[in-house]
Amino acid sequence: MKKTTFICSLVFLFILMACDAGDYEQAPNTFIHSSETSGTSVQGKPARTDLASITQQLTAGYVTYFDDRDTTLSQKIVLLDSASLYVPLFTSLKPVGFSLPTATEAAFFLTDYEDSYTALNVSLQMRSYLDTLIGSQSIDYIVLADTIQADLNLTSTEKLQLQFIVIYLGDTYNDPIEDDSWTKKRIVAAVRGFTKSSANAVFNVALVQITQQ
Repeated sequence: MKKTTFICSLVFLFILMACDAGDYEQAPNTFIHSSETSGTSVQGKPARTDLASITQQLTAGYVTYFDDRDTTLSQKIVLLDSASLYVPLFTSLKPVGFSLPTATEAAFFLTDYEDSYTALNVSLQMRSYLDTLIGSQSIDYIVLADTIQADLNLTSTEKLQLQFIVIYLGDTYNDPIEDDSWTKKRIVAAVRGFTKSSANAVFNVALVQITQQ
């Protein structure tokens, strides 16, 4: 009887050890799988680096770091330039010899935007898209951007400028003070800025935005 009991005990012990070994082998695999899954879940979309996004970063930096109440337009321009120190993408976009717009130059798109829009030196094809942005009540900005990119009658430079304007207007579509006048201001600001550099276009449009606050 004792011998039978001893043998049963040994069998039970072997079974128990086998179960423990199986659990031990599975544990590392479970841990690795969990790590791989969590690594995948934290992966997001790459940060945007387009001109429209840089413009919004510049505006956000200005609003965050500066109180511009009771400041003149000239002072706003200087403060906005200071805000650019917090936006590395804009700093890297600046060309050698970058110059800020003067208050007189800014007036072309902040106060004289109606006449300035009419006088824009752009092709008829580009103007047709700009007129669409101003005259249409409902615009699918994504579709419009795709149409611009596929338009063989536009130069690569015109596509770059239009894409910036379209994407930015799409990003800020729900602005509570948005109307045709602000759209014209941004268009004129961008186009006039591009005559100097992409950085000037970004700066001009950001300047329009902070005067809208």
